[in-house]
Amino acid sequence: MSQKDQSDNAMGKNKKAETEENYGFIKEERVPQRKLLKRMKILRMFLLVIGCGVLFGVIARCSYGFSDYIIRHFFTEKEREPVVLRPTPTMAVTPGNETRPVIDEKALESYESIINGVKVAATAMDPSLTTVSYTKSVVDPVFEDVTESVVKTSGVVVADNGAEFLIYTSYSAMKAVEYDKIYVTFAGGRKERAYVYSSAADADALVLSVSYKDFRNYEKESVKKVTFGHSSAMEPGSAVIAVGFPNGRESSVDMGMITSRMQKVYVLDNSLEILETNMYGGRGESGILINTKGEMVGVISTMFGVSGNSIEAIGIDSLMPTLQFLVNQNSYPKFGARFRDIEDDVLKQISIQNGVIIDEVKDGTVASSQQFRQGDIITEIGGTPVTSVAEFFLLYTSLKKGEEVEIVYYRNGKKYDKKVKVV
Repeated sequence: MSQKDQSDNAMGKNKKAETEENYGFIKEERVPQRKLLKRMKILRMFLLVIGCGVLFGVIARCSYGFSDYIIRHFFTEKEREPVVLRPTPTMAVTPGNETRPVIDEKALESYESIINGVKVAATAMDPSLTTVSYTKSVVDPVFEDVTESVVKTSGVVVADNGAEFLIYTSYSAMKAVEYDKIYVTFAGGRKERAYVYSSAADADALVLSVSYKDFRNYEKESVKKVTFGHSSAMEPGSAVIAVGFPNGRESSVDMGMITSRMQKVYVLDNSLEILETNMYGGRGESGILINTKGEMVGVISTMFGVSGNSIEAIGIDSLMPTLQFLVNQNSYPKFGARFRDIEDDVLKQISIQNGVIIDEVKDGTVASSQQFRQGDIITEIGGTPVTSVAEFFLLYTSLKKGEEVEIVYYRNGKKYDKKVKVV
């Protein structure tokens, strides 16, 4: 190594020693200050996080308390104390220290005897009841597909003419004149083809015939004609039993009472008495009402809709004259008007002792051809006073077709009489 290099090397070492001697204190002081600042920064962040958490907690607690107050006082009903109207029933203790209500066995026995009586009465009607069915075709208006459904309703055997069973059913329930294939199923299960025998659409009456020439003796004897009672003997509160399809279902039964028999419906030349009951009527109900003796006192009908949703029936006494014609396949004379009874006080005001007033005249009938009008009051037929619409029907239908009868009537307070030919 040259002298110059040695000199430079010595000078570098001296300069380094001098530098370390003069600035060594600065190096010792910088390192602790950085660590302290870093620790203080971490501490501040930690304290900030804790502070924010505490602040959010306080806000959340205040919000919850406020919302809970609002919900409890404005959106939540207050708890109500239970109200006791009657004390709990008397309780008896069993050997196992278990309690049970005391049962009035005598009361239940009485109720059970009533139910059993209804069951016996309904079962006794089975030989007279039938199921009437027909096939109904429905055409889809969009795709023009034809589907068939079987419609069922109830019927009751009302007569036996020596060759056929005659079954009454509701005209409005069946509308059987529109269909070809009608079948009647008897209580024993025998199903036979039936035919329309006669009908009276205004009275909601249809009679079907079933030939029993192929019946075995025991099958024929198992079918019983219904026994007729008197609807006029039924008063409000009288017990009745509905059998057939009273709630729209096959072979169903219901029991109740007559609530009213004051309603009348006025049909062509006649009036029908409606028996209202307290039994609920669903869709498609049909059948008959029987009294506690097992006698038919009414036929269930939905045609007139007098009593709303309760079962109503046509009183058998008011239907009997029409039914008598139908089972004999007789076409009875028709006058062709819809009448209404006149109250006694109204008759007194117009100085007439008796009569029925015409509400409507049907076109193409005797009443129309003889120029009877709405408002005319008919007082006599063939010299016999007319006191009610039902009596007019009995008097007029007792006449023979082709004969002439004198009818006395009032129009605008003046008395007239006219010869009418019965058709």
